[in-house]
Amino acid sequence: MQTTFSAVARERLRQFGPALILIAVFAALATAAPGLLRWRAINGLLMDNAPLLLIIVGLTLPVLLGCLDLSVAAVASFSAVCGAILSHSLGSWAGPVVVAGAAVAGGVQGWLIGRLQIPSFVMTLGALGIFAGLALFISKANMVGIRPGLAFFDVLSARTGGMPNAFLIVLAIAAVLSAVLRFTPFGRDVYAFGQSELASYISGVRRDLVRTVAFAISSACAALGGMMMLSQTLFANATVANGLLLPALVGVVVGGTAISGGIGGVAASLIGGLIAVLIRVGATISGLPPASQDVAFGIVILIAVALTTDRSKMGIVK
Repeated sequence: MQTTFSAVARERLRQFGPALILIAVFAALATAAPGLLRWRAINGLLMDNAPLLLIIVGLTLPVLLGCLDLSVAAVASFSAVCGAILSHSLGSWAGPVVVAGAAVAGGVQGWLIGRLQIPSFVMTLGALGIFAGLALFISKANMVGIRPGLAFFDVLSARTGGMPNAFLIVLAIAAVLSAVLRFTPFGRDVYAFGQSELASYISGVRRDLVRTVAFAISSACAALGGMMMLSQTLFANATVANGLLLPALVGVVVGGTAISGGIGGVAASLIGGLIAVLIRVGATISGLPPASQDVAFGIVILIAVALTTDRSKMGIVK
């Protein structure tokens, strides 16, 4: 009886805890800085943080499999640099081409993880180094820019009905992925894979395909996030998104998506992402140095992982 009660309480905490935390953090920040309640301030926050939220949305799929994609921030930086360079020859088509290329690269990572039996964090850590190095090489460690007037980037930086298009795109992609996970065989396979890879294999789930698609979506979202960053400033460099990896991981796990896989979803991660955004805002309002954000994110991710990890799937912790 006690075990059942604990399981129910844990599930309720996972379902409703992130939303309550989001409300509490926002209320505390609004009390400390009333200007945050102004629509202009909220609008600016959504615009500035749309790339981070999109990375979080995409990263959710590998985490639901029980995997990690540590390359997302490097992919975003590399994509922003590639988008700027290719825009001089391809124009607006540079954005879609780069996003499609990132999806292929992410899919290859997912496929190799299964084929070579390499842990996902090792594979994507190696990819992080590759993309970061390539971004430095092709940019020559300098800023690269795009000219104004390119339709693809203008759409990303514009507003519709007073709302930033970038944030509306995040909501649209999150809604599509949520529907895919909830109503399609692929979505059921993702959750089955995350609950037990061996059991999913026995039941006929094509593990390599599921993993490949999940990592392709994660990389594509990261690349589009890089395009959003490029559209906002018209400039990019090799490290433009490097600071987004830790808050992206925090957003996923704080939202209740278990790092052990099989539990959570895109909507939950989006709520967690908004919490991560407010943590960054709170650190700024408090006048704390930028390094304090990483300290806060480090503490939060340790607590969140401890609370959401399903230890029944784990053998010996190494």
